[in-house]
Amino acid sequence: MVLPTRPEFLAFDVGDGDRRTSLGALAWAGIGGAPTVVAVHGITSNAWAWDPVAHHLHGAARLVALDLRGRGRSHEAPGPFGMRRHADDIADVVDELGAPVTLVGHSMGAFVVEMTAERHPDLVDDVILVDGGAPLPLPRPAPTTDAEIDALLDASLGPAIERLRTVWPDRVSYHAMWAQHPAFADGIGPDLERNLLADLIEVDGGFRTAVEEAAVRIDGRELLADRTVRTLLDRRPTTTIVRAEFGLLGEPPPLIPDEVRDRYPRHRWIEATGLNHYTVVASPEGASLVADTIRAALVAR
Repeated sequence: MVLPTRPEFLAFDVGDGDRRTSLGALAWAGIGGAPTVVAVHGITSNAWAWDPVAHHLHGAARLVALDLRGRGRSHEAPGPFGMRRHADDIADVVDELGAPVTLVGHSMGAFVVEMTAERHPDLVDDVILVDGGAPLPLPRPAPTTDAEIDALLDASLGPAIERLRTVWPDRVSYHAMWAQHPAFADGIGPDLERNLLADLIEVDGGFRTAVEEAAVRIDGRELLADRTVRTLLDRRPTTTIVRAEFGLLGEPPPLIPDEVRDRYPRHRWIEATGLNHYTVVASPEGASLVADTIRAALVAR
């Protein structure tokens, strides 16, 4: 059986009462009878981030990747934002797909799938975290005011937030910006290129990313300052975590420091050697590793 390499475009109704909205999603086919895996992207990413992983699954699962509120084809979906809202959206999607499913999340998406499993345990078979889901390191003293939290968010995501505010005259200039990013020193392959160019929407003067800054700020504040979010991993049963060797800029330290990893020895840690926070899902090597991890989890279930 030859599976299509291009995903199907889907839409899901989520939310409650008169606050229901539609979220976009991509679905890559699996072989007949294959289980469903729901994948969740990072804080400024979109569903296309999972395209390389889907190709390396070779039909072992039907992979459904959601565009979270404020991103991708869901960029016009209104708030509220935050991990709880995203988790409840995922639950609505799983209800429609058929529970239970395995959840996999990258970066902020790892926190979303943890929260989903905590709030809706009957819908979830297993959870896989990819370079996320562990509490982010904080300076000492830790920020307490909104202004301090926003300042730390700007320091952590400064280039990404600036990207959200930029209008590029054409797609070529946007591609060139990413080609110069230190995390992609080995080049941008066709799978990643689809992800990047799918992130653009046309506006006056050119193109901007389909990511709303308000969503990023609200979600980012929770990752830094919401105690319930920051302690999700403390309450997880044994969970598989793929950790990239390098961080956001393609160099040490990793996003999840050694001391954080060592604090949670009961979890299954898979070290993604030679990969950074982006290439752990975007490169052929990273996508193959994550796909193998998903397959192993499905077999174990």
